[in-house]
Amino acid sequence: MLPVVLRQVSRTYHLDDVEVPALRAVTLDVRPQRFTVISGPSGSGKTTLLNLVGCIDRPDSGEILVAGEPVQQLDDDALSDLRARRIGFVFQSFNLLPVLTAAENVEYPLQLLGHGAARRRERVRELLDAVGLPAHGGHRPGQLSGGQRQRVAIARALAAAPLLVLADEPTANLDSATGAAIIALMRRLQREQGVSFVFCSHDPQLQAEADDTVHLHDGRITHITRADERPEGRRAAQ
Repeated sequence: MLPVVLRQVSRTYHLDDVEVPALRAVTLDVRPQRFTVISGPSGSGKTTLLNLVGCIDRPDSGEILVAGEPVQQLDDDALSDLRARRIGFVFQSFNLLPVLTAAENVEYPLQLLGHGAARRRERVRELLDAVGLPAHGGHRPGQLSGGQRQRVAIARALAAAPLLVLADEPTANLDSATGAAIIALMRRLQREQGVSFVFCSHDPQLQAEADDTVHLHDGRITHITRADERPEGRRAAQ
């Protein structure tokens, strides 16, 4: 099953009396278990596309399927349930709850889904180990470095074993060495967890690691670069 399918999707915003077309008839298949990067200049529609895929916004026209679910046919409660079960989110500002510990931040999505305490503890321990923070579960975000906070955010995004993880500039607030480590971590977890990652990013390190790069300009996809279709391929795509 393809994690995301878009067919002729358009989205226009209305600012006072001005119409601002953000996406224009976008058609895209996001392939399973891949690193997909959405690339383009500011104002090209990257964030709009990510918000539509994440069921945070709705299209004006066209069809979107996320994990096989036709998004346009779901009400708000069903969309919230789809996000909780099938989509994880990683943000450049981390968006961790400051009053909760690292372990509690990772556990929070599982509480919302009604998982039992024993299963929650097991999953939190598993994910903190996976992101290299087994000894930091009791630390609050303010006691962690930027790279550590992003590791916690990645663990939280994976807590519910989603089909899809969306990341909006996940390395933007990190130095280059920390950003490279986070990219390597996400790539490893993508393989181990069998999840698809979709990024909006200007980071050349992340773009270089992409399996598929979707190039946007003025709300349209101009072309898609697939690493495994180049003669040399990529180690990550093999």
